[in-house]
Amino acid sequence: MDSGKLIFSRADSQSGLTNASISASNDKDASVIIRELLQNSFDSAIDDAKKKEAQVKIVIDTINKSEIPGISEYNDAIEAIEKEELSSQEENILSAIQEELSKDTIPIMYVIDNGIGFNQETLVSILSDGISKKSDPMNSGGSYGNGHFSAFNISNLRYVLYGGKSDDGQIICSGQALLRTHRNDGTLKNGAGFLRTEDEPIIEENDIFLKDGLIPNIISKELSHLEGSGAVVAMVGFNFFGKENPEKEAILNLMSSSIIRNFFVAISEKHLKVDIVWDDDLVSINEDSLERIFHETKNEKSNPIYQTSERFYKLLYKGHQQLIATKEGDVKVYYLESDTNTKLALCRNGMWINDSIPTPLNVGSFSGNKPFSALILPQRDTELSALIKGAEGNLHMDLKLNRFPNDKSGKEKRKRLQSALEEVKSFLMSIIDKNDSDSFDVSIPELSIPMIGDAKAKRKNERKAPKVTKVKAKKIAVDGGSGKVEDGKGVKEKSQEKRRVGNPFDGVGKMGTRHNPKKQQAYVKFTMDKNATNLLLSLRLDDGTDPTCDTYSMSERLIIKDTYCNGKKCQVINNDTVDVGKVDRGEYLDLVIDYETNIKGNYSIDYEFLNSALKKDSK
Repeated sequence: MDSGKLIFSRADSQSGLTNASISASNDKDASVIIRELLQNSFDSAIDDAKKKEAQVKIVIDTINKSEIPGISEYNDAIEAIEKEELSSQEENILSAIQEELSKDTIPIMYVIDNGIGFNQETLVSILSDGISKKSDPMNSGGSYGNGHFSAFNISNLRYVLYGGKSDDGQIICSGQALLRTHRNDGTLKNGAGFLRTEDEPIIEENDIFLKDGLIPNIISKELSHLEGSGAVVAMVGFNFFGKENPEKEAILNLMSSSIIRNFFVAISEKHLKVDIVWDDDLVSINEDSLERIFHETKNEKSNPIYQTSERFYKLLYKGHQQLIATKEGDVKVYYLESDTNTKLALCRNGMWINDSIPTPLNVGSFSGNKPFSALILPQRDTELSALIKGAEGNLHMDLKLNRFPNDKSGKEKRKRLQSALEEVKSFLMSIIDKNDSDSFDVSIPELSIPMIGDAKAKRKNERKAPKVTKVKAKKIAVDGGSGKVEDGKGVKEKSQEKRRVGNPFDGVGKMGTRHNPKKQQAYVKFTMDKNATNLLLSLRLDDGTDPTCDTYSMSERLIIKDTYCNGKKCQVINNDTVDVGKVDRGEYLDLVIDYETNIKGNYSIDYEFLNSALKKDSK
């Protein structure tokens, strides 16, 4: 039966295969793509359909190439594109399409949910450049737009189908292929082809989507399993997230890891359940399986940072809980003291957003408190949830106050958000203990004033204040290990050790440090007053020598084993230098450094910062 046609309308201007919207949706990153697709399904079920639980099924299957709706028109478009002059990047994309079309059977991935489904209005919204229909910022996690374009990144054919079923049983379908402009009988055709019945504009007034008997079989068979309303999104030519020679177990682990680390709050609260079906394999992701899947996928490098998200997942069950009433709405906070460093994270509407919350709820605000973890959950249907969404990026994975417009309304929203965050901060400050007798050294480099956080520690003289080794107004040319340093006045001897090429860096702002001699672990917290192209950090035992002295000889660097910066593992170079990487002015960094020394008892540590232009030492 005719299932409509994939129609490429007349074009007024040229467009290429390198679609900017697809590139902006982060290529084939499984975490980003799965997150966007599930977020749309979740919002559709919870907010639009008013379901208590969003039920999502992801199916990986194969279909015959002849079953693809509009395949004839698709092939015609590809043949026309082959005659066009293409860039090298377009040639690569076209090659992947051609390879997929050479197969008799095509892999396909379905995402099926029990949400509100699609209708004429929502399909127009989705297909009109991904414009979001979601107008309620208090509730929705994001927009159809990002999830819409993310789906194309995991389709080698760059072809996505949409099917919807309403509560009264009405079904509707369309699809979109994102190719490039091409010529057909001398007429320039649009790069985007839409599955429809007529070559008419995609607007609500035109009844051009597929309905009733025109629904393609590969869509109707999935919709038939839905008891009530729901939707299906199908990625034709599924590319297994760009993995070469994909193994089933590896792909299932990657998908499972991405789901639980982005939606562990929604799953824990029984608002989301996901099943992944692939042949005879079934992975059920629900409240009961969360802990097991976290353990089984602990080495899966999916974003957000896999170790960090598990830390906050455990807070839901082991942490203290408090509901805080702010002026902008209620916030649920889970908190627990930590043995390592302070970390705060925020999830909105059950979805992970970020573990770097802006001022005043940033980690640096708690430098005088004992280390702790806190998970911040603004409640749905609140002004606070809407304000937080306004500070999120397109992928809803970070928070920046400068995303609010710089007009009167934007400034007012920014102020309201900061005020609400201040209320949460005040609560945490009231229940988290201050630092105990451990030294907590705060260094303000501009003033060179060392301060010891505990009077008792100072009286006992157990530790000296840390020093930031830097030479102002002197550019140091560091050799490759000759043992000499030139500072413009002559050559000075230095300890024989391999150095990274770079200059002493004076762009560190307020800094706090402490270390545990028994654990041989250092904790460094600081803000950046300047940009650093490649920030390096080394640790040295403080021998009490003034670094400005003409006979100054640096002590050997401490051996560094592992380092984590804001929860991410850092590279350690030559076993003695932390490669922090590119850091921007205003950033806050929280480092935990495992080091090694034979010195027993109490000692002080110098922290040496360099800004290196090179990524690795010359051999």
